[in-house]
Amino acid sequence: MSAIDAFLGQITPSSNQLVLLGGSAGWMMPPAWLQRFRRIDAYDIDPLAPWLFKLRHAKALQARPTEIHFHRSDAIAGLPTLLDRHPDAFVWFDNLLGQLRYRLGDEDAAERQLGQLKHVLAGREWGSLHDMYSGPTDEKTQINRSALALAHPGTPLLDDAGTQRLLQKLDAKGVWQDHATRVVFPQGTATQWIPWAFRPHYWHWLEAGWVKPSS
Repeated sequence: MSAIDAFLGQITPSSNQLVLLGGSAGWMMPPAWLQRFRRIDAYDIDPLAPWLFKLRHAKALQARPTEIHFHRSDAIAGLPTLLDRHPDAFVWFDNLLGQLRYRLGDEDAAERQLGQLKHVLAGREWGSLHDMYSGPTDEKTQINRSALALAHPGTPLLDDAGTQRLLQKLDAKGVWQDHATRVVFPQGTATQWIPWAFRPHYWHWLEAGWVKPSS
């Protein structure tokens, strides 16, 4: 996931505290980026997340040293309380928000809830990496990941034609899922779209962005 590592390498939060939401095993985050923080509070509903995260990152965090605390909690449902608990921390949603439509079972409800996040987080420094679209590709297609990574000076709200042009870059076939995340970031937020081979011939378009306090 070199494109994700490169994106995170550009993020230089003003806080040395991180609230990590949905990090699970932390495999989408390089240890060097996590080492920037003196304290990490990781919130996840997966009971195995602490063990898996430590298996991957404990050695690097101990070398910093970075203090890490794990919390088993539904971070989205309890977000206002969580923000009050960590008033000075940088907030990072790690591959979490694109799963909300599946948890709710309702794409429209997910889009409404996701659209409120930027208001709940107003005045905070925060960012997210999440799914935008996912689906099958032509089995004969050989896709160049680096050539498909797209940077955007400001988050566009794609119309249907724009979405189709985006998916054509991956030779999308069959039915693709809209993860209802196009409303997550405030307008004008610089984002990057990153293609990810989830499994052979099944790809995800990820969106990564960072919102500064002045945004």
